Amino acid sequence: MFWSFTSYTMGSRWRDMLMDYGNVLGDKSSRSSSAYFSVNGDLMDKRNEDVQLRQTLEVFFRPLFQKFVYGGEKIACHDLRSILREPEYRDRLPPDKVHELADLCDFNQGRAVKYEEFTKIVLGKHDDNSSFGGSDTGLHGADRDMGRTKGVLRVVCTNTTQQLMVDDYLFEYKCLPPPFFMILVTIAQIIVYIVFTSQDGWYTSALDSIPNANHTNVLMYYPNRRHEAWRYVSYWLLHQGFIDLIFNVIIQLVLGVPLEIMFKWWRLAIVWILGVLAGSLGQSLTDHYVGLVGAGGGAYAIMAAHCLTLWQERQHLNDDPTESRTKKILCGLPLRVTLLVIILIPQIALAVYRRWFLDPINIRIGIAAHIGGILAGITLGPAYLKDIKRYPWQEGSGLFSLFTCLIFIGGTVIFNIIYKGYPAEVYN
Repeated sequence: MFWSFTSYTMGSRWRDMLMDYGNVLGDKSSRSSSAYFSVNGDLMDKRNEDVQLRQTLEVFFRPLFQKFVYGGEKIACHDLRSILREPEYRDRLPPDKVHELADLCDFNQGRAVKYEEFTKIVLGKHDDNSSFGGSDTGLHGADRDMGRTKGVLRVVCTNTTQQLMVDDYLFEYKCLPPPFFMILVTIAQIIVYIVFTSQDGWYTSALDSIPNANHTNVLMYYPNRRHEAWRYVSYWLLHQGFIDLIFNVIIQLVLGVPLEIMFKWWRLAIVWILGVLAGSLGQSLTDHYVGLVGAGGGAYAIMAAHCLTLWQERQHLNDDPTESRTKKILCGLPLRVTLLVIILIPQIALAVYRRWFLDPINIRIGIAAHIGGILAGITLGPAYLKDIKRYPWQEGSGLFSLFTCLIFIGGTVIFNIIYKGYPAEVYN
């Protein structure tokens, strides 16, 4: 009798505690106690509460994950922690889930969490064995996959982009399909140089000779043949001396191929082609009596785009003390900048020499292609060669960059038509 009375008393107290659970948590909670514990065991109410909570997540939280661009619908743990401190968002979530998310964010600083992962935690469907702020394969799967790619490649990525995006970049760094665009461009340049050199009796110079350099050459840009519109693009196939060819080949293979593997061929092709076009149009706009050859416009466009991305991400790059010092030095920013300067200084010096100091008997070549390529790379780089998870047209900056380039192209075309200070056209 005593045990029955005791059990009845404890059961009554336990039911009272459960029914007062909502009051203990406070009225600020967006979900009442009946959403978690129902005396009648009504599962329909629980299901309705889940539907309402899912709608709340879609309306109020999903835009936040789309706003913080870390590659797809992701948000950094420290950003999510800051959001959870705001009553506007905190009060829309169950209090126990707020505490769980806060703890997970505190223990996973420096990582990012996906929206899908976030919803599973809030709805109580999160697997304790899965990772928080990891990749799609889970923590152990990611570590296993990363084990195959750790080394120089991982150090290159961590010294190129934000630490939050390193895992995504490594998974995207594939050679299928192969980087055919930059390789085909390079092969075409070498073949054209060899063919035209053979037509000149294999005579060539390291610095100043252009193979088959005359007005009948259908590739070179000439101010007096501006009506042949293809010359504004085809000039990249010719080079003034094999030294100029070697420099451009180095930039295209050493820098262009890895960027093409990472960002896919069409992104790099847009930047490269618009760099070539900006170079020739800039030449026609600023240097009316001088021709143009070389792939400096395209090469400098991808170089400028890459350098701008490195500069923008400089505060988020890898500072992991466990990385090998040798790898960090070989793949770090200082050495990259040094190598780029080593390539840039002699190439720009040669361009200046060939434009202003070359013997008048030879054909002088303009340098506007380099400047036009740099401007094109700076304009298009942040939209096309920065985030692999978003298409350029998904952001206003990408559309604005492309629109700016098109405005420049249209303006220079109109200038070429109406300006009267160009040399007389040669039609025969």
